Amino acid sequence: MKRYLILLLLPLLTVNCGKDSSDIIPNVRFTAEINLDNPQYSGKNPFFVLPGGTNRYVGVNGVVVFEVTPTEFYAFDLMCTHQHDNGNRFYVEEINQGDVVLRCPECGSEFNIAAEYGSVVTGPAKWPLKRYQTSVTGNILRIWN
Repeated sequence: MKRYLILLLLPLLTVNCGKDSSDIIPNVRFTAEINLDNPQYSGKNPFFVLPGGTNRYVGVNGVVVFEVTPTEFYAFDLMCTHQHDNGNRFYVEEINQGDVVLRCPECGSEFNIAAEYGSVVTGPAKWPLKRYQTSVTGNILRIWN
């Protein structure tokens, strides 16, 4: 009987043992279509896509896009994955224009957006940036969650 009780409780204990990055970044459903010929994005790597116009929702409050090849892009949410004590949301930004490492101005965490998973370069953040799906058809980049 003890063995069955332990087997039933074990999954419950492991589920509640810690926070996951999905708890930190809200899951926002969106689809954005970006014309890569638009001067706002053309020739820039990385570039930022912020909510507005036809892209009313883009991530929590925007995404950063890194072009790996003309047909492969990484898109990450701009929200820092570190839990800030005051409960505010903080967004990563460029250290210098064109850098592939973005920094959170609040906690100092740095993330590499040229890496497939938006990995943490410097903490205190423990989780990478939230990545979104991308596809390219002609000159249109589609980003979605």
